[in-house]
Amino acid sequence: MARTRGALLLAIAAVLAATPAPVPAQAGGSPRRHARGEDVYLGGPSVDVTRDVPADLVAAGGTVRIAASVAETAMVAGGDVALDGTVGDDVIAAGGTVVLRGRTGDDARLAGGTVRIEGRVEDEAMAAGGTVRLEREAVVGGRAWLAGGEVVVAGTVERDLRVAAGHVSIEGTVRGNVLVHADVLDIGATARIDGDVVHRGAREPHIASGAQIAGRVDHRQEPARRAGRALGRLAWLLLVPALFATGAVMIAIFPRFTSAAAGVIETDPWRSLGYGALVLVGAPLTMIALFVTGIGFPLGLVVLAGYPVVLLLGYLVAALFVGVAGARRLGRERGAAPSKGALILWLLAALVVLALVRLVPILGGLVWLAALLFGVGALALQLQRTYQRRGTPPPGAQA
Repeated sequence: MARTRGALLLAIAAVLAATPAPVPAQAGGSPRRHARGEDVYLGGPSVDVTRDVPADLVAAGGTVRIAASVAETAMVAGGDVALDGTVGDDVIAAGGTVVLRGRTGDDARLAGGTVRIEGRVEDEAMAAGGTVRLEREAVVGGRAWLAGGEVVVAGTVERDLRVAAGHVSIEGTVRGNVLVHADVLDIGATARIDGDVVHRGAREPHIASGAQIAGRVDHRQEPARRAGRALGRLAWLLLVPALFATGAVMIAIFPRFTSAAAGVIETDPWRSLGYGALVLVGAPLTMIALFVTGIGFPLGLVVLAGYPVVLLLGYLVAALFVGVAGARRLGRERGAAPSKGALILWLLAALVVLALVRLVPILGGLVWLAALLFGVGALALQLQRTYQRRGTPPPGAQA
């Protein structure tokens, strides 16, 4: 366990060392200041951003629409997300439906049930969802990494294209190489590919007569199981934007509670482990008992709906703990309460490292299980302590 923890912290140290040190927050938890302005944190049933944001934006709601410009990074989560404005740096968004119509100055990381890119991404684009579409007017200035049940590429990718999906259609322009893991690959008559096409799947690709492919076409027979495994691995990496968007919103709304929950793993690790095991095992048994009795059926539905949410929040708490521990090893946390921006930065570094470790056979599964156990337990302990201290449930506890 100590060896695994040390490896994780060293990897996080490498990620954090490549990033600039965050600017400390002002007293009282006010938004951290940049040379260009203040970060903006928004939440509610409907969030409509119509005024320009001078720094970073973190927004969450039932529907979120960004119609103005964001000077730096936009981190968004919601049921329906529409990005119509210009973002100076990265876009990280997750939701039921995510549509990017504006311009992104750097990378785009998108995850959702349906993801559509209709605007311009200056550098790399990563997207995962049930359906992922790169529309005809869309332009990706760097590489594109796409994963989903169905992926349609009708726009332009200036560099390489990597896709893992059940069904892939290429109808646009790719100025680099194409690598596809899919059961079905259709290359339409309007497609133009300047490099090679490598398809790994059970069936031969279908190439329309009008398609222009400058390089070679290499089909490698691959069972559906292996293609599905590749899709699962890529989807796991692309899940990072969704986790990060959720974690960023969690930190933005409840920074003290989230930070305190992560700290419980260090101050009370064994109780965290015990509580986590109790929740992970006890909740499904409770659901079964409630459903069997009949009388407790409505309560069983509540537990069923809340169980995945608890697992998600617990995993984010564990990731934040790993990120803070890594930052402490680098000397970037020096006793003062870290700002929201610092917590969000460290969370991102930890999520990336944990996602990479998750791909390692056996070790990845053990680390993932440990993160769930410790994170869920720490979350439950902190909720209990907050309730006992205040006499009332903490914000969001009922949800």
